[in-house]
Amino acid sequence: MKLISSLLLLTLWLLPASLHAEGGNENTGVAALKAYAVFKMGRYEESLSMWQKLSDAGNTTAMINLSNQYEQGLGTPRDLEKATSWLRKAADLGDPVAQLNLGLAYEQGLGVEKNNRTAAQYFRLASEQGDRDAQFNLGVMLATNYGSEEPADESTIQEARRWLTEAKNAQHPEAATFLKLLP
Repeated sequence: MKLISSLLLLTLWLLPASLHAEGGNENTGVAALKAYAVFKMGRYEESLSMWQKLSDAGNTTAMINLSNQYEQGLGTPRDLEKATSWLRKAADLGDPVAQLNLGLAYEQGLGVEKNNRTAAQYFRLASEQGDRDAQFNLGVMLATNYGSEEPADESTIQEARRWLTEAKNAQHPEAATFLKLLP
């Protein structure tokens, strides 16, 4: 599954999310760093167990990492439904990375039934928190009228322009190009 929260991006948000996740504290941050180190050493079953404990404590970064491991079948059989289940838990707790990735799962029909309107709802949640990738995806989704053959109406195009502009202002690398394509 091609999700933005690939394990390579983990290092960009591991510490802030683990230190500030629901019920998180410095010990949670240390535990998250240990789990990440174990994962990087290729001890996937052990990292899966560590992420599970952190997830049970409400750590959304751990939930996303569990999702990634289930998605890729690392330390566990590949299970896209479990992967999206963990994303949903983190998204419901307000994690914008999980919201973006759950939107991508719905857009692609990976682990859930494909549904562009539901994808857009999750993109909107993450967009409202300032996630530039979600803003871009929402803008494109609106501009293409949720992937339909029918053109979007003027108010939908205006909303698409708004989100693509937000993404451009946040330095999304493709937003300016897509803005130029709007009528």
